[in-house]
Amino acid sequence: MGRIASGSLAAALAWAAWSLVPSDAAAQGVPVGTAQNAVGTLVVVRTDGIEHRLQGRGSLPLFEGDVLRTEPGSQAIVQLRPGAPVALNEKTSLKILSRWEKTAGTIRILRVSQGEVWAKAGSGPAALEIETPAAVASARDAEIDLKVAEDGQSALTVVSGSAEFGTPFGVCAVKGGTASVGARGAACTAPQPTNAAAAVGWKQAVSQ
Repeated sequence: MGRIASGSLAAALAWAAWSLVPSDAAAQGVPVGTAQNAVGTLVVVRTDGIEHRLQGRGSLPLFEGDVLRTEPGSQAIVQLRPGAPVALNEKTSLKILSRWEKTAGTIRILRVSQGEVWAKAGSGPAALEIETPAAVASARDAEIDLKVAEDGQSALTVVSGSAEFGTPFGVCAVKGGTASVGARGAACTAPQPTNAAAAVGWKQAVSQ
């Protein structure tokens, strides 16, 4: 683990501290992804407050600024552009955002306030970032799972590849088959071996 000095994750941590508004993609009505399946109910709240619900298979467009929420006993899977599948476990709430960088282009961001998400980040120059109240995970060409407790404590499990996991107090490089925890006011814990397959077993029903 190292102190944050520079780099994309440091920028992400600083950016996450700001109050964000949807970018031009939302204003122009350009979809940033699609909700494809829900076991139970997926609630999508637009920036204007209008709610849409997906039950079962479908093709519900998603836009920057949308808030996605799964009810108790519900799960959902969405596809973010340009090609990042994301699954939401029950009682999960997240907001879709993005940030543009000159070298990487548009970086898709999931701001998770609570619950659990699984994601498979692509191998392109732009990483997928997942923000929580306590930490930020940045992944490229990796499969990850991030669980966020009510107090903001965040547990990152990397199934394959590797991810950076940072708090304002330090950054951890988390490799496949290991997990790290980030909490408010503390650095991420040193990655420890874990049963990654068991950690993501919950998504099987919605992925079928």
